[in-house]
Amino acid sequence: MSVHEQFADDLSLYALGALQGEERRTVEKHLEECSACRQELEKLQGDLALLAFSASGPMPPARSRERLMAAIAKEPRRGQLRPRARVAWWNALAWTAALAAIVIAAWFGHQNSDLRQRLADLDRRSSKQEQQLTEAKQLLSTLSSPDAEHFTLVAGKNPPQPQGKAIYVRNSGTLVFLASNLAAVPAQKAYELWLIPTSGAPIPAGLFKPNARGAAAVIRPPLPTGVEAKTFAITIEPEAGSSAPTSQIIMLGSGG
Repeated sequence: MSVHEQFADDLSLYALGALQGEERRTVEKHLEECSACRQELEKLQGDLALLAFSASGPMPPARSRERLMAAIAKEPRRGQLRPRARVAWWNALAWTAALAAIVIAAWFGHQNSDLRQRLADLDRRSSKQEQQLTEAKQLLSTLSSPDAEHFTLVAGKNPPQPQGKAIYVRNSGTLVFLASNLAAVPAQKAYELWLIPTSGAPIPAGLFKPNARGAAAVIRPPLPTGVEAKTFAITIEPEAGSSAPTSQIIMLGSGG
């Protein structure tokens, strides 16, 4: 048996920290004199480190695992381990397992912290969107409420005139119309709003009756999308509405 073969089995135990006392000092003395064994020890320690961290990162090269396992497998050939060496062996394995467990726990802790942060961000965004939706509903409710008070500022001694304001988004077909100072309509009649396109026939845009103060609103009536509006107009029609104006236009607007 060569000198290297004599120390080959002890190197794997030394790499794991399982050698104690005289055996450890003998190996260390040999390592001082033998560069080949020092290189082999470095390989074994590198393989052991890769195996210890493999549970929390990429798999180590197969040759590293095989080389370390082969080195460890040689140990029983020397005969039965003395009780002290066997205890040190299992202590080293326990230390390695504990190190891997710490690394895994740290990784999962980081992942959980990142997940909690993302959930908190989503919760804040959801709360903000819910608040904006609530404010929008309150605004629409205020504009369309029959109990809302409307005030029009005019020059002194001039009677308030009927007014209407249409806000229209062509791409989505969304319309909000607000009116004030409207006269009451006859029984079984209603005001009807019309979208006058740049080309084609007028399009019905909602029926409404003013309240006691002459205020009224039409919020998002069903309209086709993409229609370019030239203006909006109001006529008085039957309560059920008309598909085309049947009376004289009493209010007419222009874009602006």
